[in-house]
Amino acid sequence: MTTTTARQRRAALMVLLVMWLGLWFAGSQYRSLLEPDEGRYAEVPREMVASGNWVTPRYDGVLFFDKPALQYWGTALAYEAFGANNWSARLWGLLTGLLGMLAVGWAGARAFGRTAGISAALVLGSSLLWVVGSHLDTLDLGVSAFLGLSLCTFILAQLPDASTRAQRGWMLLTWAAMAAAFLSKGLIGVVFPGGALFFYMLWTRQWHLLKRMHWLSGLPLLLVLALPWFIALNLRHGQFLDYFFIRQQFTRFLTDRDDRAHPIWFFLPVLAIGMFPWLALLPAALRVPPRQTGFDARKLLWIWVLMIFVFFSVSHSKLPLYLLPVFPAVALLIGDAIARMRARALGIGIAIAAALLLIAIPLALLWHVPSDLLALAAVFHGYTRHLAWVMTLVALALAVAAWLAWRGRKLAGVGVAAFAGLGLVQAALIGFQALAPAYSAAPLSAAMRPWLKPDAPIYMVDTLQRGLPFYLRHQVTLVGEAPYDLRDGLRWQPQLLWSLAAFQHAWRAQPDALAVIAPLRFAALLMRGLPMRVIASSPRWVLVRRPPVAADTHAQASVDNRAPPFATSVACPHVSLSAAPPSTATAYSPVPPSQAPAASSNTGDG
Repeated sequence: MTTTTARQRRAALMVLLVMWLGLWFAGSQYRSLLEPDEGRYAEVPREMVASGNWVTPRYDGVLFFDKPALQYWGTALAYEAFGANNWSARLWGLLTGLLGMLAVGWAGARAFGRTAGISAALVLGSSLLWVVGSHLDTLDLGVSAFLGLSLCTFILAQLPDASTRAQRGWMLLTWAAMAAAFLSKGLIGVVFPGGALFFYMLWTRQWHLLKRMHWLSGLPLLLVLALPWFIALNLRHGQFLDYFFIRQQFTRFLTDRDDRAHPIWFFLPVLAIGMFPWLALLPAALRVPPRQTGFDARKLLWIWVLMIFVFFSVSHSKLPLYLLPVFPAVALLIGDAIARMRARALGIGIAIAAALLLIAIPLALLWHVPSDLLALAAVFHGYTRHLAWVMTLVALALAVAAWLAWRGRKLAGVGVAAFAGLGLVQAALIGFQALAPAYSAAPLSAAMRPWLKPDAPIYMVDTLQRGLPFYLRHQVTLVGEAPYDLRDGLRWQPQLLWSLAAFQHAWRAQPDALAVIAPLRFAALLMRGLPMRVIASSPRWVLVRRPPVAADTHAQASVDNRAPPFATSVACPHVSLSAAPPSTATAYSPVPPSQAPAASSNTGDG
């Protein structure tokens, strides 16, 4: 290869890398945070920054001990550097998703060859579920990336050509990655790597691997990194360890207390769909590896996938993103399979993905409007048409990728397919912003801002839009029924949950107060004569303000049993995060002060 050709290849790779990163980060600021998870996990680190307390996680001032603090810290640092916004709230997932790609790419190249490594990185970075997890502010992607890192560094440490110094360095990184996984989501951070190693040694009888673990330096490193926060938090709140390990780890696994029970086969379709556009390569990748002398990375990867898949399948708590820890191992196995299979077989596998996508197009167009989106039926049908066009274009791109692979250009085919897979998910997520009025607190916050005065109280009555405190930079007062994810924290801090009687008494004395009320509760309060003026409403909530005293007197003397009409139009799906909301950036248009109707009725108890 001449010097000019090498430079051209490096330049082309840099262009492709920039294009990938641009597509990877696209839309992360534009898309509003989704309820409930993104709103919740964006607000906890915001309160850390606002309070200066980086030890105790709180949501809306309520103790929130469900998860460890590593992702909260990472997100809080992003807030300190870039401000609290949609993009910085998602930055941890975006970066750890790329970290997973880098880890499997490096380990795959060293263990199985350059083609396998590049393919594994592209497979992971374009698999549907990995991309979705990377672009949502949840805790599943971070722990999966660190678990994948621990797996990859362990493989690198056990390769026969690893020097003593390199072997020690990779093993220390393995221990550090397990500590990060433990600080991301708890016990699985050490149980999964330890369990996979145990079953691997049981299968291969390679018990000598225990001597290569560097226990004397690795175990103290794990303890020093992982334990201080747990100890510090339990010293402040003695109930933490029991709650976190018993209630959140063991009880959630052994019971369906959180109403997340699904059939034992639940994760089969999750794996198949989640690996799109590579699902046709799964049979070749997940074949039981043949016998091999010495350390066998394929067997370790196969055990990793099987063990974690069975673990979550028998659990009583199942959600699709829980399966993400298997994806780095599956990507490595698929990368290895791509390197070993014939070019035409790869082309056929990618062509199958294109065909499946074409079959899915009419299904998308015939998708019935969900019951909670009836008010946005026209917008929903527009989104399904958007999906149909996107799937058509991606299917064409996959056809090109299949042709390239068929002609013997395997890496080119894999690259085009990877861009197509990433583009499919990104286009679907960005288009989903049109439905933000039903799934995000951003439109509610936009409707509320023109009426919000400094230090004015905000009440959430029998409902909670978890992203509202994040968007308003303002905590709310919870009233009535405790939200399911805050029940334990409110049991420890009952003073933070107001009764309806206390709310009604305070409401009458606070002229600047705002309240977001569940529709059924709003109707009940209306019948009881509570003075309220409707600002905006949706099928999920009613936003009201306290009317002026003169209007209150007149309203209580009148009789009006009509419920307010629900706002169903969407002026603009984009949500601005500026301090003063632009008039064109609200999904539910607030009623101007001069037109806000009085919503009250007779003064009977109803």
